[in-house]
Amino acid sequence: MFTGKTLIDGVWTVRKDCMARSRHLGARCLESFSRSVTLVVHGELAGNVKDADRGLSQKLLRVIQERKSGQHVHVVDAAGFSDLLFEAPAKCRDLQMQGPHVAVMPEVGDGILGGPFERIEQRKRGLGQSGYRAFGYGSERHKKLLTDLVRLKRGRPSIQLRHPARRGPQFDIGWIDGQTPYGAWVAAPEPADSEVVTRRLEEATLQISRTIRSTRSRTELRPVVVLENTTRLDPRLRRTADDAGVVLSRLQDLPR
Repeated sequence: MFTGKTLIDGVWTVRKDCMARSRHLGARCLESFSRSVTLVVHGELAGNVKDADRGLSQKLLRVIQERKSGQHVHVVDAAGFSDLLFEAPAKCRDLQMQGPHVAVMPEVGDGILGGPFERIEQRKRGLGQSGYRAFGYGSERHKKLLTDLVRLKRGRPSIQLRHPARRGPQFDIGWIDGQTPYGAWVAAPEPADSEVVTRRLEEATLQISRTIRSTRSRTELRPVVVLENTTRLDPRLRRTADDAGVVLSRLQDLPR
């Protein structure tokens, strides 16, 4: 169900066209609320929504009522709907009553962290050829290190692992610790001379820093490069990472 027109990757799209695109992916779209509704797309999640007998407010109020009765209804914003269209996971938004208003609550990581982490993916990260060599994307060592990182972070029940937002920095895995969002790039460099490995990691670290600075978001992401425990941390590499604002850590040195 849609509350109205929705911003899809920067383009306002009327409800009729949103429904057509959803049906093309196999969804069943309804015009009015019923217990069959499992997803509500709210195109403008920017603050409070007044209850003035408008369809939009009534739909959000029904979502709250359904949730209280034990029937969970997902609510996604425009960015979340865009992610779903591209078969990426989307974060379910929290709604709260604040007096007579329905408030769509902002969250740490908005615009940077995507939906819940579901599976390990070996996909392109937009770091160029040097980035592929530095991080070892597609290799068994990279996959093992990422698997070990996922296992480590899932050992803390208070942390929910997240995919990157589809249009944000493409780290391997993200999470929130306290009020700080983290994005981790896992690095298992291709075997080479130690000087070559250091230089490649320096280039990749600087590229990560540039990518984050160019991202439009009110969220300040804490970038982390996670290395294998056997990786030698060259002092020059540490200085480069510190200057770039990137945390450099072997897996065994990360907080548990």
